[in-house]
Amino acid sequence: MRLPISIAVAAVAASPLPPLAGQHLGTVEVGAIGRFTRFDRSLQLDNAFGEGGHLGVFFAPSFAFEVAAVYNRTTGPVSRNEVLIPLYAQLVYGAPIGDDVALLLGAGYVHSMHDRTGNVWDDGGSGLIGVRFGLDQTLTLRLEAIADFIPSPANHSVSIPNNWNFALQAGLSAWLGGSRLKDSDHDGVVDPLDGCRHTPPGDAVDARGCSLPKDADQDNVVDALDRCPNTPARETVDATGCPLPKDQDMDRVGDSLDRCPNTPRGEPVDAAGCPLDSDHDGVLDSVDKCPNTPGRVDTMGCPPSPSNDSDGDGLVDSADKCPGTPVGERVDAIGCPALFLGSQRILVLEAVRFDPGSTTLTAPARGELDRVAVSLAAHPGLRVEVAGHSDNLGTNAAKLGLSWARADAVRRYLIGRGIPREQVTARGFGGDQPIDTNATEQGRARNRRVELRRLN
Repeated sequence: MRLPISIAVAAVAASPLPPLAGQHLGTVEVGAIGRFTRFDRSLQLDNAFGEGGHLGVFFAPSFAFEVAAVYNRTTGPVSRNEVLIPLYAQLVYGAPIGDDVALLLGAGYVHSMHDRTGNVWDDGGSGLIGVRFGLDQTLTLRLEAIADFIPSPANHSVSIPNNWNFALQAGLSAWLGGSRLKDSDHDGVVDPLDGCRHTPPGDAVDARGCSLPKDADQDNVVDALDRCPNTPARETVDATGCPLPKDQDMDRVGDSLDRCPNTPRGEPVDAAGCPLDSDHDGVLDSVDKCPNTPGRVDTMGCPPSPSNDSDGDGLVDSADKCPGTPVGERVDAIGCPALFLGSQRILVLEAVRFDPGSTTLTAPARGELDRVAVSLAAHPGLRVEVAGHSDNLGTNAAKLGLSWARADAVRRYLIGRGIPREQVTARGFGGDQPIDTNATEQGRARNRRVELRRLN
Protein backbone atom coordinates (compact mmCIF):
# COMPACT_ATOMS: atom_id res chain seq x y z
CA MET A 1 0.00 0.00 0.00
CA ARG A 2 2.95 2.37 0.55
CA LEU A 3 3.76 2.60 -3.19
CA PRO A 4 0.28 3.82 -4.34
CA ILE A 5 0.26 6.38 -1.53
CA SER A 6 3.69 7.72 -2.59
CA ILE A 7 2.54 7.95 -6.20
CA ALA A 8 -0.57 9.91 -5.19
CA VAL A 9 1.42 12.38 -3.06
CA ALA A 10 3.84 12.95 -5.96
CA ALA A 11 0.90 13.62 -8.29
CA VAL A 12 -0.39 16.33 -5.93
CA ALA A 13 3.02 18.03 -5.76
CA ALA A 14 3.57 17.95 -9.53
CA SER A 15 0.09 18.92 -10.83
CA PRO A 16 -1.74 22.25 -10.84
CA LEU A 17 -4.70 21.63 -8.55
CA PRO A 18 -8.18 22.79 -9.59
CA PRO A 19 -10.78 24.02 -7.10
CA LEU A 20 -12.55 21.51 -4.86
CA ALA A 21 -15.75 21.64 -6.89
CA GLY A 22 -17.41 18.59 -5.36
CA GLN A 23 -18.11 19.71 -1.79
CA HIS A 24 -21.72 20.65 -2.58
CA LEU A 25 -25.21 19.44 -1.71
CA GLY A 26 -25.99 16.00 -3.09
CA THR A 27 -22.47 14.96 -4.06
CA VAL A 28 -21.57 11.33 -3.33
CA GLU A 29 -17.93 10.55 -2.48
CA VAL A 30 -16.62 7.00 -2.96
CA GLY A 31 -13.05 6.11 -2.06
CA ALA A 32 -10.45 3.47 -1.29
CA ILE A 33 -8.32 3.56 1.86
CA GLY A 34 -4.86 2.33 2.82
CA ARG A 35 -4.16 2.41 6.56
CA PHE A 36 -1.44 1.78 9.16
CA THR A 37 -2.82 1.12 12.68
CA ARG A 38 -1.14 1.16 16.11
CA PHE A 39 -3.37 -0.81 18.51
CA ASP A 40 -3.72 -0.18 22.23
CA ARG A 41 -1.08 -2.19 24.14
CA SER A 42 -3.72 -3.81 26.31
CA LEU A 43 -4.99 -5.69 23.23
CA GLN A 44 -1.56 -7.29 22.70
CA LEU A 45 -2.00 -6.92 18.93
CA ASP A 46 0.84 -6.15 16.56
CA ASN A 47 0.70 -2.93 14.51
CA ALA A 48 -0.85 -3.66 11.13
CA PHE A 49 -1.44 -2.45 7.58
CA GLY A 50 -4.99 -2.68 6.28
CA GLU A 51 -7.22 -1.59 3.43
CA GLY A 52 -10.80 -0.55 3.09
CA GLY A 53 -13.18 2.00 1.67
CA HIS A 54 -15.58 4.77 2.52
CA LEU A 55 -18.83 6.22 1.18
CA GLY A 56 -20.01 9.74 1.90
CA VAL A 57 -22.98 11.95 0.97
CA PHE A 58 -22.87 15.77 1.23
CA PHE A 59 -26.06 16.98 2.93
CA ALA A 60 -24.85 20.63 2.96
CA PRO A 61 -21.91 22.49 1.38
CA SER A 62 -18.69 21.06 2.91
CA PHE A 63 -20.62 18.75 5.32
CA ALA A 64 -20.90 15.01 4.63
CA PHE A 65 -22.20 11.90 6.38
CA GLU A 66 -19.72 9.04 5.84
CA VAL A 67 -19.55 5.30 6.50
CA ALA A 68 -16.26 3.38 6.26
CA ALA A 69 -14.75 -0.04 6.88
CA VAL A 70 -11.12 -1.21 7.18
CA TYR A 71 -9.86 -4.81 7.13
CA ASN A 72 -6.76 -5.23 9.37
CA ARG A 73 -4.74 -8.50 9.51
CA THR A 74 -2.51 -8.77 12.56
CA THR A 75 -1.14 -11.23 15.16
CA GLY A 76 -2.10 -11.50 18.80
CA PRO A 77 -1.72 -13.58 21.97
CA VAL A 78 -4.20 -16.24 20.85
CA SER A 79 -3.59 -16.63 17.13
CA ARG A 80 -1.10 -15.67 14.43
CA ASN A 81 -4.02 -14.70 12.19
CA GLU A 82 -5.97 -12.17 14.15
CA VAL A 83 -8.43 -9.95 12.22
CA LEU A 84 -9.83 -6.59 13.38
CA ILE A 85 -12.47 -4.78 11.29
CA PRO A 86 -13.57 -1.29 12.45
CA LEU A 87 -16.84 0.03 10.96
CA TYR A 88 -17.47 3.79 11.07
CA ALA A 89 -20.41 6.16 10.85
CA GLN A 90 -19.39 9.80 11.23
CA LEU A 91 -19.87 13.43 10.20
CA VAL A 92 -17.01 15.06 8.28
CA TYR A 93 -16.52 18.77 7.63
CA GLY A 94 -14.20 19.92 4.81
CA ALA A 95 -13.10 23.48 5.71
CA PRO A 96 -11.69 25.16 2.56
CA ILE A 97 -8.21 26.63 3.13
CA GLY A 98 -7.59 27.41 -0.54
CA ASP A 99 -9.03 26.77 -3.98
CA ASP A 100 -7.50 23.30 -4.01
CA VAL A 101 -7.22 22.23 -0.36
CA ALA A 102 -9.66 21.56 2.49
CA LEU A 103 -8.99 20.77 6.15
CA LEU A 104 -10.96 17.68 7.22
CA LEU A 105 -12.47 17.39 10.71
CA GLY A 106 -14.66 14.43 11.64
CA ALA A 107 -16.25 12.61 14.55
CA GLY A 108 -18.65 9.69 15.01
CA TYR A 109 -19.25 6.06 15.99
CA VAL A 110 -16.96 3.06 15.57
CA HIS A 111 -18.04 -0.62 15.81
CA SER A 112 -14.90 -2.79 15.99
CA MET A 113 -15.16 -6.55 15.23
CA HIS A 114 -12.32 -8.82 16.44
CA ASP A 115 -12.67 -11.92 14.26
CA ARG A 116 -14.06 -13.00 10.93
CA THR A 117 -17.39 -14.10 12.45
CA GLY A 118 -18.07 -10.78 14.20
CA ASN A 119 -18.91 -12.55 17.47
CA VAL A 120 -16.39 -10.45 19.43
CA TRP A 121 -16.87 -6.72 19.09
CA ASP A 122 -16.55 -3.34 20.82
CA ASP A 123 -18.30 0.01 20.41
CA GLY A 124 -16.75 3.43 20.84
CA GLY A 125 -16.17 6.85 19.43
CA SER A 126 -13.85 7.99 16.65
CA GLY A 127 -12.35 11.26 15.45
CA LEU A 128 -10.28 12.28 12.47
CA ILE A 129 -8.24 15.20 11.21
CA GLY A 130 -6.82 15.39 7.72
CA VAL A 131 -6.39 17.21 4.44
CA ARG A 132 -8.25 16.83 1.14
CA PHE A 133 -6.41 17.80 -2.11
CA GLY A 134 -8.30 18.37 -5.36
CA LEU A 135 -6.64 16.52 -8.25
CA ASP A 136 -9.26 17.36 -10.88
CA GLN A 137 -13.00 18.05 -11.01
CA THR A 138 -13.87 14.49 -9.91
CA LEU A 139 -10.82 13.05 -8.10
CA THR A 140 -9.33 13.93 -4.71
CA LEU A 141 -6.58 12.67 -2.42
CA ARG A 142 -7.19 12.36 1.33
CA LEU A 143 -4.50 12.12 4.07
CA GLU A 144 -5.89 11.55 7.57
CA ALA A 145 -5.02 10.72 11.18
CA ILE A 146 -7.60 8.58 13.07
CA ALA A 147 -8.15 8.06 16.81
CA ASP A 148 -10.60 5.38 18.07
CA PHE A 149 -11.66 5.28 21.73
CA ILE A 150 -13.11 1.99 23.05
CA PRO A 151 -14.33 2.31 26.66
CA SER A 152 -14.08 -0.50 29.24
CA PRO A 153 -15.43 -3.03 29.74
CA ALA A 154 -15.27 -4.61 26.32
CA ASN A 155 -18.14 -6.92 25.41
CA HIS A 156 -15.98 -10.02 25.76
CA SER A 157 -13.83 -9.19 28.83
CA VAL A 158 -14.15 -6.88 31.80
CA SER A 159 -10.39 -7.06 32.41
CA ILE A 160 -9.43 -4.95 29.40
CA PRO A 161 -9.10 -1.21 30.22
CA ASN A 162 -10.06 1.72 28.01
CA ASN A 163 -8.49 1.34 24.55
CA TRP A 164 -7.01 3.96 22.24
CA ASN A 165 -6.19 2.86 18.71
CA PHE A 166 -4.39 5.32 16.39
CA ALA A 167 -4.09 5.13 12.60
CA LEU A 168 -2.66 7.02 9.64
CA GLN A 169 -4.42 6.53 6.33
CA ALA A 170 -4.39 7.77 2.75
CA GLY A 171 -6.95 7.29 0.03
CA LEU A 172 -8.23 8.34 -3.37
CA SER A 173 -11.87 9.45 -3.70
CA ALA A 174 -14.16 10.21 -6.61
CA TRP A 175 -17.08 12.68 -6.74
CA LEU A 176 -20.36 11.35 -8.13
CA GLY A 177 -23.26 13.60 -9.09
CA GLY A 178 -24.09 16.53 -6.85
CA SER A 179 -24.97 20.13 -7.64
CA ARG A 180 -22.30 22.51 -8.91
CA LEU A 181 -22.47 26.24 -8.27
CA LYS A 182 -22.69 27.97 -11.65
CA ASP A 183 -20.62 30.91 -12.85
CA SER A 184 -22.69 32.00 -15.85
CA ASP A 185 -20.43 34.87 -16.97
CA HIS A 186 -17.18 33.03 -16.15
CA ASP A 187 -15.80 35.88 -14.06
CA GLY A 188 -14.70 33.68 -11.14
CA VAL A 189 -17.66 34.64 -8.90
CA VAL A 190 -20.39 31.97 -8.62
CA ASP A 191 -23.95 33.03 -9.43
CA PRO A 192 -25.35 33.05 -5.85
CA LEU A 193 -22.68 35.62 -4.89
CA ASP A 194 -22.56 37.47 -8.23
CA GLY A 195 -24.19 40.91 -8.15
CA CYS A 196 -23.54 41.41 -11.88
CA ARG A 197 -24.23 38.11 -13.68
CA HIS A 198 -23.63 39.45 -17.20
CA THR A 199 -20.15 40.91 -16.88
CA PRO A 200 -18.49 41.28 -20.33
CA PRO A 201 -15.80 38.64 -21.02
CA GLY A 202 -12.34 39.64 -19.84
CA ASP A 203 -13.48 42.39 -17.44
CA ALA A 204 -11.69 42.59 -14.09
CA VAL A 205 -14.30 42.29 -11.33
CA ASP A 206 -14.64 42.98 -7.62
CA ALA A 207 -15.74 40.50 -4.92
CA ARG A 208 -19.38 40.95 -5.98
CA GLY A 209 -18.58 40.06 -9.60
CA CYS A 210 -19.09 43.60 -10.92
CA SER A 211 -16.73 45.22 -13.41
CA LEU A 212 -14.02 47.40 -11.90
CA PRO A 213 -13.76 50.97 -13.28
CA LYS A 214 -11.68 50.94 -16.47
CA ASP A 215 -8.39 52.81 -16.83
CA ALA A 216 -7.39 52.36 -20.47
CA ASP A 217 -4.12 54.34 -20.27
CA GLN A 218 -3.22 52.91 -16.84
CA ASP A 219 -2.49 56.29 -15.27
CA ASN A 220 -4.52 55.48 -12.10
CA VAL A 221 -7.34 57.83 -13.15
CA VAL A 222 -10.44 55.88 -14.23
CA ASP A 223 -11.77 56.57 -17.73
CA ALA A 224 -14.95 58.21 -16.43
CA LEU A 225 -12.86 60.98 -14.79
CA ASP A 226 -9.94 61.02 -17.26
CA ARG A 227 -9.85 64.20 -19.39
CA CYS A 228 -6.74 62.93 -21.20
CA PRO A 229 -7.58 59.23 -21.84
CA ASN A 230 -4.55 58.54 -24.05
CA THR A 231 -1.75 59.64 -21.75
CA PRO A 232 1.55 57.87 -22.62
CA ALA A 233 2.70 55.12 -20.27
CA ARG A 234 4.52 56.24 -17.10
CA GLU A 235 3.54 59.90 -17.66
CA THR A 236 2.98 61.82 -14.40
CA VAL A 237 -0.59 63.12 -14.38
CA ASP A 238 -2.84 65.36 -12.28
CA ALA A 239 -6.20 64.41 -10.73
CA THR A 240 -7.92 64.75 -14.12
CA GLY A 241 -5.52 62.33 -15.82
CA CYS A 242 -3.69 65.00 -17.84
CA PRO A 243 0.14 65.25 -17.96
CA LEU A 244 1.73 67.61 -15.48
CA PRO A 245 3.92 70.37 -16.99
CA LYS A 246 7.57 69.37 -17.27
CA ASP A 247 9.74 70.99 -14.60
CA GLN A 248 13.32 69.76 -14.94
CA ASP A 249 14.77 71.93 -12.17
CA MET A 250 11.78 71.17 -9.87
CA ASP A 251 11.17 74.81 -8.95
CA ARG A 252 7.40 74.50 -9.54
CA VAL A 253 7.58 76.58 -12.70
CA GLY A 254 6.91 74.52 -15.84
CA ASP A 255 9.72 74.40 -18.39
CA SER A 256 7.58 76.18 -21.00
CA LEU A 257 7.40 79.26 -18.70
CA ASP A 258 10.79 78.94 -16.97
CA ARG A 259 13.22 81.71 -17.95
CA CYS A 260 15.90 80.09 -15.78
CA PRO A 261 15.47 76.33 -16.39
CA ASN A 262 18.58 75.25 -14.47
CA THR A 263 17.92 76.86 -11.09
CA PRO A 264 19.61 74.88 -8.27
CA ARG A 265 17.17 72.74 -6.30
CA GLY A 266 15.75 74.56 -3.29
CA GLU A 267 16.51 78.06 -4.63
CA PRO A 268 13.50 80.42 -4.17
CA VAL A 269 12.27 81.60 -7.57
CA ASP A 270 9.84 84.14 -8.99
CA ALA A 271 6.95 83.48 -11.39
CA ALA A 272 9.41 83.24 -14.29
CA GLY A 273 11.44 80.53 -12.52
CA CYS A 274 14.46 82.78 -11.83
CA PRO A 275 16.16 83.20 -8.44
CA LEU A 276 14.53 85.80 -6.19
CA ASP A 277 16.14 89.11 -5.27
CA SER A 278 13.27 90.68 -3.33
CA ASP A 279 15.06 93.93 -2.44
CA HIS A 280 16.69 94.29 -5.89
CA ASP A 281 20.15 94.77 -4.45
CA GLY A 282 21.83 92.25 -6.76
CA VAL A 283 22.21 89.60 -4.02
CA LEU A 284 19.93 86.57 -4.23
CA ASP A 285 17.55 85.99 -1.32
CA SER A 286 19.18 82.64 -0.56
CA VAL A 287 22.46 84.37 0.47
CA ASP A 288 21.20 87.87 1.38
CA LYS A 289 21.95 88.54 5.06
CA CYS A 290 20.10 91.89 4.91
CA PRO A 291 17.04 90.98 2.80
CA ASN A 292 15.33 94.38 3.02
CA THR A 293 18.26 96.56 2.01
CA PRO A 294 17.87 98.16 -1.45
CA GLY A 295 20.61 100.07 -3.23
CA ARG A 296 24.36 99.47 -3.01
CA VAL A 297 25.28 96.55 -0.75
CA ASP A 298 28.21 94.26 -0.13
CA THR A 299 28.39 90.64 -1.33
CA MET A 300 26.23 89.51 1.60
CA GLY A 301 23.45 91.98 0.74
CA CYS A 302 24.22 94.39 3.59
CA PRO A 303 25.18 98.11 3.40
CA PRO A 304 28.93 98.37 2.68
CA SER A 305 31.46 99.96 5.00
CA PRO A 306 32.94 103.13 3.40
CA SER A 307 36.48 102.39 4.59
CA ASN A 308 38.84 100.79 2.01
CA ASP A 309 36.07 100.71 -0.64
CA SER A 310 36.70 103.68 -2.93
CA ASP A 311 33.86 102.89 -5.35
CA GLY A 312 31.43 101.86 -2.62
CA ASP A 313 30.49 98.58 -4.26
CA GLY A 314 30.77 96.52 -1.06
CA LEU A 315 34.18 95.05 -1.92
CA VAL A 316 37.39 96.37 -0.35
CA ASP A 317 39.86 97.81 -2.84
CA SER A 318 42.45 95.09 -2.18
CA ALA A 319 40.01 92.45 -3.49
CA ASP A 320 38.26 94.65 -6.11
CA LYS A 321 39.24 93.73 -9.69
CA CYS A 322 37.25 96.70 -11.01
CA PRO A 323 37.82 99.45 -8.39
CA GLY A 324 36.30 102.23 -10.48
CA THR A 325 32.81 100.79 -10.89
CA PRO A 326 30.19 103.59 -11.17
CA VAL A 327 28.02 104.18 -8.12
CA GLY A 328 24.90 102.02 -8.23
CA GLU A 329 26.41 99.45 -10.61
CA ARG A 330 25.64 95.84 -9.67
CA VAL A 331 28.89 93.96 -9.14
CA ASP A 332 29.89 90.34 -8.82
CA ALA A 333 32.13 88.63 -6.28
CA ILE A 334 35.31 90.30 -7.66
CA GLY A 335 33.80 93.81 -7.83
CA CYS A 336 33.19 93.91 -11.61
CA PRO A 337 29.86 94.66 -13.32
CA ALA A 338 27.62 91.66 -12.73
CA LEU A 339 26.27 89.93 -15.82
CA PHE A 340 24.74 86.72 -14.46
CA LEU A 341 23.46 86.27 -10.90
CA GLY A 342 23.52 82.84 -9.27
CA SER A 343 22.37 80.24 -11.79
CA GLN A 344 21.07 82.88 -14.22
CA ARG A 345 22.14 82.11 -17.81
CA ILE A 346 20.28 84.74 -19.86
CA LEU A 347 20.66 88.54 -19.53
CA VAL A 348 18.52 90.91 -21.61
CA LEU A 349 20.65 93.96 -22.60
CA GLU A 350 17.84 96.47 -22.14
CA ALA A 351 19.84 99.49 -23.30
CA VAL A 352 21.14 97.85 -26.47
CA ARG A 353 18.87 99.32 -29.18
CA PHE A 354 19.32 100.10 -32.85
CA ASP A 355 18.10 102.72 -35.25
CA PRO A 356 14.99 101.44 -37.09
CA GLY A 357 15.82 98.83 -39.72
CA SER A 358 19.58 99.21 -39.17
CA THR A 359 22.48 97.63 -37.29
CA THR A 360 23.81 100.94 -35.97
CA LEU A 361 24.24 100.95 -32.19
CA THR A 362 22.80 103.88 -30.27
CA ALA A 363 24.88 105.78 -27.71
CA PRO A 364 23.14 104.12 -24.71
CA ALA A 365 23.78 100.77 -26.36
CA ARG A 366 27.49 101.44 -26.62
CA GLY A 367 27.57 102.54 -22.96
CA GLU A 368 26.01 99.27 -21.79
CA LEU A 369 28.31 97.21 -23.99
CA ASP A 370 31.31 98.99 -22.47
CA ARG A 371 30.12 97.72 -19.08
CA VAL A 372 29.70 94.20 -20.52
CA ALA A 373 33.21 94.35 -21.98
CA VAL A 374 34.68 95.26 -18.58
CA SER A 375 33.01 92.23 -16.97
CA LEU A 376 34.01 89.83 -19.79
CA ALA A 377 37.60 91.03 -19.61
CA ALA A 378 37.61 90.35 -15.85
CA HIS A 379 36.31 86.81 -16.48
CA PRO A 380 38.37 85.50 -19.42
CA GLY A 381 37.07 81.95 -18.88
CA LEU A 382 33.43 82.98 -19.40
CA ARG A 383 32.06 82.23 -22.89
CA VAL A 384 28.88 83.96 -24.06
CA GLU A 385 26.57 84.08 -27.07
CA VAL A 386 24.95 87.29 -28.33
CA ALA A 387 21.37 86.40 -29.31
CA GLY A 388 19.38 88.76 -31.57
CA HIS A 389 15.54 88.72 -31.61
CA SER A 390 12.85 90.61 -33.56
CA ASP A 391 9.10 91.17 -33.49
CA ASN A 392 6.66 89.53 -35.92
CA LEU A 393 6.65 92.27 -38.55
CA GLY A 394 8.08 91.44 -41.99
CA THR A 395 9.01 88.20 -43.69
CA ASN A 396 10.75 85.40 -41.85
CA ALA A 397 13.86 85.79 -43.96
CA ALA A 398 14.03 89.52 -43.29
CA LYS A 399 13.50 89.11 -39.54
CA LEU A 400 16.10 86.34 -39.29
CA GLY A 401 18.67 88.29 -41.34
CA LEU A 402 18.25 91.51 -39.34
CA SER A 403 18.48 89.66 -35.96
CA TRP A 404 21.70 87.95 -37.12
CA ALA A 405 23.20 91.24 -38.31
CA ARG A 406 22.40 93.06 -35.05
CA ALA A 407 23.81 90.21 -32.94
CA ASP A 408 26.97 90.27 -35.00
CA ALA A 409 27.24 94.08 -34.62
CA VAL A 410 27.24 93.65 -30.85
CA ARG A 411 29.86 90.89 -31.11
CA ARG A 412 32.13 93.03 -33.27
CA TYR A 413 31.79 95.94 -30.85
CA LEU A 414 32.86 93.76 -27.89
CA ILE A 415 35.81 92.39 -29.86
CA GLY A 416 36.75 95.98 -30.63
CA ARG A 417 36.82 96.62 -26.88
CA GLY A 418 39.46 93.94 -26.43
CA ILE A 419 37.36 90.81 -25.88
CA PRO A 420 38.92 87.70 -27.58
CA ARG A 421 36.99 86.41 -30.59
CA GLU A 422 36.67 82.92 -29.11
CA GLN A 423 35.02 84.29 -25.97
CA VAL A 424 31.93 85.66 -27.74
CA THR A 425 29.71 84.28 -30.54
CA ALA A 426 26.59 85.65 -32.27
CA ARG A 427 23.31 84.14 -33.44
CA GLY A 428 19.99 85.44 -34.76
CA PHE A 429 16.59 83.92 -33.91
CA GLY A 430 14.22 86.22 -35.83
CA GLY A 431 10.78 86.31 -34.22
CA ASP A 432 10.73 82.67 -33.03
CA GLN A 433 11.22 83.37 -29.29
CA PRO A 434 8.96 86.26 -28.21
CA ILE A 435 8.82 87.20 -24.52
CA ASP A 436 5.73 89.40 -24.86
CA THR A 437 2.71 89.80 -27.10
CA ASN A 438 3.16 91.09 -30.65
CA ALA A 439 -0.34 92.57 -30.58
CA THR A 440 0.84 95.89 -29.09
CA GLU A 441 3.71 98.26 -29.87
CA GLN A 442 4.97 97.94 -26.32
CA GLY A 443 5.05 94.15 -26.61
CA ARG A 444 6.79 94.26 -29.99
CA ALA A 445 9.40 96.65 -28.53
CA ARG A 446 10.19 94.12 -25.81
CA ASN A 447 10.50 91.35 -28.37
CA ARG A 448 13.04 93.41 -30.39
CA ARG A 449 15.87 92.68 -27.99
CA VAL A 450 19.46 91.52 -27.65
CA GLU A 451 20.34 88.88 -25.04
CA LEU A 452 23.62 87.70 -23.60
CA ARG A 453 23.56 83.94 -23.04
CA ARG A 454 26.06 82.14 -20.83
CA LEU A 455 27.56 79.08 -22.57
CA ASN A 456 29.63 77.54 -19.75
